[in-house]
Amino acid sequence: MHSSDTVTGAPPETSMGPHRFRNNQRMVPAAEAAWGLSAEHGMLDIRVDATKGQNRLRDVRTGHEFLNLSSCSYLGLNSHPTVVEAGIEALREEQITGLAMAEFRIRLEAAHRLEEELSELFGTRVLPSISCGVISSAVLPILASGHLTDSDPLVVVFDRFAHFSMNFVKPVVADETLVLTCPHNDMEFLADVCRKYPRVAYVCEGVYSTGGRADLEGIRALQERYGMYVYMDDSHALSTQGERGEGYARSVYRELDERTMIVASTAKAFGSTGGIAMLGSSGVFDFLYRSGPMGWSQGLRTAAIGTTLGSIAVHRSPELGVRQRQLAENIRIFDERMKGRDIRGTGSHIKFVTVGENEWAVQLATELYERGYYTSAMFFPIVPKGQAGIRLMLRGDMTSAMTEDFVTVLEDVLDGFL
Repeated sequence: MHSSDTVTGAPPETSMGPHRFRNNQRMVPAAEAAWGLSAEHGMLDIRVDATKGQNRLRDVRTGHEFLNLSSCSYLGLNSHPTVVEAGIEALREEQITGLAMAEFRIRLEAAHRLEEELSELFGTRVLPSISCGVISSAVLPILASGHLTDSDPLVVVFDRFAHFSMNFVKPVVADETLVLTCPHNDMEFLADVCRKYPRVAYVCEGVYSTGGRADLEGIRALQERYGMYVYMDDSHALSTQGERGEGYARSVYRELDERTMIVASTAKAFGSTGGIAMLGSSGVFDFLYRSGPMGWSQGLRTAAIGTTLGSIAVHRSPELGVRQRQLAENIRIFDERMKGRDIRGTGSHIKFVTVGENEWAVQLATELYERGYYTSAMFFPIVPKGQAGIRLMLRGDMTSAMTEDFVTVLEDVLDGFL
């Protein structure tokens, strides 16, 4: 026996991690079991012909037609002719799919023009990327270490319901600073943290992906009182409101300062692909371009630059307001007719119907699909255990009649189900 193998009486070493911020041993089996239920009911891997639009997708294997209520394209701009043609034209003009290199070294002039047009559209400096997840992975660790604030590290507080794309970075952030989790929208908890620590950053969403909104006034008040940094993902609200589609967060944060960054997806209501960071401080723009995955070789491809420019054109036209108003009308119809039922998301285009067990959520989604409407069954770890349900999203390219018809079916199914 080698000396290094000598039995010392100490407990055996383990390869198990500390599981401070994630636990795959617990989450993966639970999630896979739930996904297996969905697959058994034929609710996954549905292959469609989308030529008639999201209001009439067709399963190419069965011929079943249905309205898609799981799309995050809340205004339907992902099929707008101006957006689609702009992507095609960009490829024709540039004759290259992309430079496939770090964009802080060399980038297409079209990419630079995109930055300028996005900044003009939203009234602040805007940094584009291939996704919000990439932006969060790049920004949150250097925010935590104090490199965006020229300070010592900041205590980083994540809202309990903050999206997985932000929570995913928690272990990395925790290597730089203290990480805390705040009960959802709990301003008292957050105020206590701000009183205890001199430098705090709060990570949250504007409109949450499973329904509900941030307490913008409360967050802003704490920021003004304590100097708290706010990192807010407003992906589910960008384009859905505001004269230029600024989103929910900008309804209070009209002017951004050096203590605020708003991140948003351009792959949802905006109708293109990728993500953006709206910066209150233009002094960090070049630094962020070089940070973490932002500095890798996966910048926006040429077609994505084109479709984003095309969507900017739509955002500058009266049509944006037309679709926003139709979305608001659909929300009004739904909320008025479903009043009194236990459905989260009043006033929002994202609704969540809680039914409890995974099997019930999948059964409810399956019955709605058979009646012509696809909704998403959601379960742990997306939502807490025992709170499974269906998520549905209203869109501005749905007519009022479509919304009325869907609510009639939903009422009928829920009455029979519950």
